Amino acid sequence: MTEVWHDHIEWALSWPWSARIGVLALALAIVGLTWLNIRQIRSWRRRAVLLGLRASTVVVLLLVLAQPSWVSVSQHLASARTAVVVDRSASMALGKGDARRWDRALQAAKALTGEGAADLYSFGEGLEPADSWQELARRRPDAQRSNLDAVLRGLAAQRRMAPWKAVAVISDGLDNAAVRARNPMGTTSLDAETVSELRQLQAPLHAIYVDDPEPVRDVAVAGVRVSSFGYTRTYVPVAVDIEVSGLGDAGGSLTLQLSDNGKAMVTQQVPIAGPARRTVELEFQPLHVGTHILEAAVVPLPDEVTVANNRAQVGMRVVRDRTRVLHLAGHPSWDTRFLRSHLKGNTAVDLVSFYVMVGQGAGGMVSAEDTTLMPFPAKEIFEDSLSGFDLVILQDFPFGPFNLEQYLPQLAQYLQAGGAMLVLGGPQSLGAGGYAGTALADLLPVEVARSPSDGGWVGGAQKLTVTPIGAAHPASLLGRDAQESTAIWQKHRLVGRNSALRPRQGSHLLVTDPAGEPVLAVGEVGEGRTALLASDSLWMWAFGADVDAEGDSNRELQRSHYHRLFEQLSAWLLRDPDLELLRIEAPGEPVPEGKPLTIGVQLRDGAGQPKSGVPLRYALVPLSQLKADAAADRSGPSTDARGQATLHADGLAAGAYLAVVEAEVDGRRQRASAAVVVASSHIEAAQVQPSDRLLQLLARASLGTVYAGRAPAGGLPLPPIDRRDTAALADKQHTDLWSRPEVLALLVALLCGEWFLRRRWGLA
Repeated sequence: MTEVWHDHIEWALSWPWSARIGVLALALAIVGLTWLNIRQIRSWRRRAVLLGLRASTVVVLLLVLAQPSWVSVSQHLASARTAVVVDRSASMALGKGDARRWDRALQAAKALTGEGAADLYSFGEGLEPADSWQELARRRPDAQRSNLDAVLRGLAAQRRMAPWKAVAVISDGLDNAAVRARNPMGTTSLDAETVSELRQLQAPLHAIYVDDPEPVRDVAVAGVRVSSFGYTRTYVPVAVDIEVSGLGDAGGSLTLQLSDNGKAMVTQQVPIAGPARRTVELEFQPLHVGTHILEAAVVPLPDEVTVANNRAQVGMRVVRDRTRVLHLAGHPSWDTRFLRSHLKGNTAVDLVSFYVMVGQGAGGMVSAEDTTLMPFPAKEIFEDSLSGFDLVILQDFPFGPFNLEQYLPQLAQYLQAGGAMLVLGGPQSLGAGGYAGTALADLLPVEVARSPSDGGWVGGAQKLTVTPIGAAHPASLLGRDAQESTAIWQKHRLVGRNSALRPRQGSHLLVTDPAGEPVLAVGEVGEGRTALLASDSLWMWAFGADVDAEGDSNRELQRSHYHRLFEQLSAWLLRDPDLELLRIEAPGEPVPEGKPLTIGVQLRDGAGQPKSGVPLRYALVPLSQLKADAAADRSGPSTDARGQATLHADGLAAGAYLAVVEAEVDGRRQRASAAVVVASSHIEAAQVQPSDRLLQLLARASLGTVYAGRAPAGGLPLPPIDRRDTAALADKQHTDLWSRPEVLALLVALLCGEWFLRRRWGLA
């Protein structure tokens, strides 16, 4: 390779012509004024010296303004060569024996290198030069990415040292980087950025497309498409793209399963026979707000070439547009009236209410059918519409007269699937209403005794005691902290309560009477939650007639406790994230494999104030291994002054995980969880069938050709091998002439010389 240098002067002056003419006119004016000033000198030699000094000063100033630079440029002359680039991504390892894509690609590359001068490369994530054919053959097709964009950029940079006659890319066409992203399926011409990269090669790009002699046997979930957000208890459509290859018109069917946060929701059989790429429409009903990870998976078939692409995940956010509440009241009462007013006063609540219009004591004179204004629609509610409600409230409700016991299994299924139920006591419910021994009793957070001696109901004013758990529980926290909440509960009273109740294993007793009998309890049933308030006199708080009220001036405060209690009970039952003291913010979009996972944590007290200095524990549990109560077994950071902390996790394999975070606030364990997805960066995890689509676009845009499977017998259409081409400018050296110290010294000397002579010759 020969190196040739060229020298020239470059000017930095970029003024418009009007400015240049103005500066030149000013310079001539200065010289002209100088001539007028020195005409009084009789000696023409002295006039010439002074005029020359002034003109030289003006010329030097003009040169400084123009900023001239001495530029030395080196230019390399080299023989034009061919670049042979072989794809070594993992998809090239597919096939059997000599039919492997990688082996066939090596054969094509060897045939090309025998045609003349060639530079060998392989590519995966980036461009990798090979010094010899032996070195290239020793490489393995195991790269986790196939990046054609890196090939174009890398070869354009290499052209600075040696021009290309042609570029030959040998690949199965499965790019999974920028070129594919900028040119999605259906694109008929390359995007402008890729075309610009091709032009920098200044050579045609030819492609040898390595296909399979016979299609590989494979079923792939190519993608899951769903809206970025949905609403609770509203069916969300999900589109699953499936690609089937190598199965011909085989009979049978594929088993497609859709899971939500690791729990199977929908299973559907898909016939194997049909188009190679098809879309299966499914739908599911999210039950909780927050992040949901949907996974579509196909049960692997025998002899599939890979099972890594049999599943795909996508994340979506679920919000609650309106809360749908079913309110069943056993009889008209003040308690019923105030609760209904509370629910109807919330514009975000869709309320459906049913009342028994005749109260207890009517005896046998009135039949069950005559106690409502319309026949009680038990079948429509419990069989057809129950799953559409977010919350079911049973208020002193006697299910016996309406033969509702046959529908209690549906209520149990509703709770197991994530529903919520609030039971309000009274003389017609719980032990007094014959709940003991029924399926409904098994759903409560307390156990109901059979045939209690007091009939299951105790009258009179009842003092209240808050348990240590209830003092800080988000459902019963009525103050800014546990101490203030305890004082509020101790001040209030209830008149009458259900008796013969015992705490159930695993539930939480929040409020009791002084003897420890349950008054307010909460628990969980499967994925759902239940709560019990064993009294029908809470209306007195809303009326401001609490027996322990401190006067009319505090009645508004007492009323606020009523509304806050029901708001918090409802929010806890519905798993409202805003009520939780511990909240985590996980990425809504899949995190690329190999990138760190970042999870934000926010901890606060019952009044919404940040809790600082609280140590955290966390765990990242694969959804496939998820248990009911996954332990947070890793130590994390403590919260800062704003109650915030950030958790980082590295090295996670592709898949779906449940992030679990725990902290202890006021002696009670707080727990929060969210699902996250780590997306595979492996192209084979999404697609294994070769495709020449991108190779055709690249070749067409660069005036190249695509060859099927092997190099053309006559070699690539290249210019003569001994042709010499001028490469791009390889080096350019600038030397500024205007800013050198010699220029400053010359300018000072000219000014000083003129001043000295003018003084000596009697000029001002």
